[in-house]
Amino acid sequence: MQEYLKDIDNGQQVCIIGAGKASFEMAKVAEQHFDKRCFGAIVCRHGYTEQTSIGRIDVLFGGHPIPDSGSHHAASKILELVQSVDASIPVIVLISGGGSALLSSPIDGVTFAQKMQLNKFLLASGASIDEINCVRTHLSRIKGGKLAQAINGRSHTLIISDVVGDDPQVIASGPTVKNHTSAQQALAILAKYHWQGDSAIVKALADAPQQQDWDDTRHQLSIIANAQQSIDKAIATIDQSQWQVEILNYNETGDATQVAQQHAKLAIAAKGQGKATLLLSGGELTVTLCDEPGHGGPNQEYLLALAIALNGESGISALACDTDGVDGSLDVAGAFINDTTLVRAQQLTLDANQTLASNSSHHFFQQLNDLIITGPTHTNVNDFRVIMIEPQ
Repeated sequence: MQEYLKDIDNGQQVCIIGAGKASFEMAKVAEQHFDKRCFGAIVCRHGYTEQTSIGRIDVLFGGHPIPDSGSHHAASKILELVQSVDASIPVIVLISGGGSALLSSPIDGVTFAQKMQLNKFLLASGASIDEINCVRTHLSRIKGGKLAQAINGRSHTLIISDVVGDDPQVIASGPTVKNHTSAQQALAILAKYHWQGDSAIVKALADAPQQQDWDDTRHQLSIIANAQQSIDKAIATIDQSQWQVEILNYNETGDATQVAQQHAKLAIAAKGQGKATLLLSGGELTVTLCDEPGHGGPNQEYLLALAIALNGESGISALACDTDGVDGSLDVAGAFINDTTLVRAQQLTLDANQTLASNSSHHFFQQLNDLIITGPTHTNVNDFRVIMIEPQ
């Protein structure tokens, strides 16, 4: 961040605001750089820190992946703050993954409870992150560039990307980025996934006003970290005289189970080459939940499906984690598998296929003691997966 902060002409004061899983650490860097000249407020996930301030920067807390009253309070406070800042004071906006849920302030005609109900529905529907963010944007007073439009002077947004393709409009639903979607698109997404909930949401979207004009001269933006950097850094630690390295995809998307089945075929084919190999991939997978799902997350779901597809193939292991330390709704980063996973599961009378069908991958790996628990990492650059192939 220092490389970006030193280029900002802040004068006597600077306002720092932020939202996301990395916002606390980002705000600490900003406060160290500007010292007593900066003030503001950021919101991070509950449990990420016990501090309530960083110098003159207030630390607020909200819910993720489901917004809560803290998310609502934080959005209102940050919106009021920037509206009160004089146009001569630059505003630095620190954005990272999780910001969509942590900044939640619904538009007129929609209650916070109604928006929460819709958010839960979309997370369980199999909708892509782009589709979810489109709907969130048009139901929000802060997303889709509306936060920037509330700023009286100049803004500089620094982003840690957690989305495939690093589209700033998608990251945290783009609170300081010109919105290129429409309320009609949001309505089409609700129809696509057969939303049968509160009709007030449909009415509010149908009545939504047109976007305001956008002033590109006032709002600057930089992406300072992403998933590709994470994978490239991992590759730099590998002794490539001993291991053949292949990047399957920096930006993998799709259903976790289907991607796992494809990766299993690639792993078995790579084993046939007879070389010690590491297959790496990033991106973000999705899970379509059953009617009464258990606990888990895309990385755990991927690993369980991968174990089933590999069917105990010797010499193949895999790890999959979310770089923020939270895969799904529980505080585990992910898990790992090897060629003993299914055998050990059978010894514990765990049915892998049934567990996958019920979206209960967390219970599966918890019983095997194969969960990976890092605690909050204070960053978020999407998922990290690696398959290790060690031929006989």
